[in-house]
Amino acid sequence: MSTEKQLTEKESLKLISRTIYQAKGYFYETGISGIIYGFSILICSVLTYLTEKAVISFPFHPFYLFIPVFFVQSFVQLREEKKKKAKTFTDEAIDFVWTGFFLSVLVAFTAVFAGINYMAISIILILTGLATFLTGMLSKFRYHIICSFVCWLLASVSFFVQDARIYLLLAVTALIVWIIPGFILNAVFKKQQHG
Repeated sequence: MSTEKQLTEKESLKLISRTIYQAKGYFYETGISGIIYGFSILICSVLTYLTEKAVISFPFHPFYLFIPVFFVQSFVQLREEKKKKAKTFTDEAIDFVWTGFFLSVLVAFTAVFAGINYMAISIILILTGLATFLTGMLSKFRYHIICSFVCWLLASVSFFVQDARIYLLLAVTALIVWIIPGFILNAVFKKQQHG
């Protein structure tokens, strides 16, 4: 009895297309999703820092502003996914890395309920370094590999900065992990579209 599954014609064409695009180094990434996410984290981090320093006040925690942005960013991401000619194995692996990252961040936020707010940020910085490292290795994007070590350095520093300043470390992380690469990817994408 054969345990191999016979591929349909459609599945075969999809696999061939995927393999060809993988070999060509194809990617479809505008960077807009990362820019949106990065600026949201940056703004929420700075607002939280200013709130904790009593410079400004909000009737709610500034990170609640991130909730509607999450849906906007998800919409942009889904729209970009539909425009891809093929989803490569690398695309899927990176998607799994970041899905795991976001689920882990949700778990890390339970530290807030345990009364150790700043420790949650330290954990998130470690997780960001890991997700960035894996993304850099999978995509062979050297910037992300270097950036991951900077994230881990910031995470190490954060254990000694268990006060409002930790939000500034998170803001720096947003800048180097999402905003700068977002603009790099956007420039590469525009160049590919016009060249």
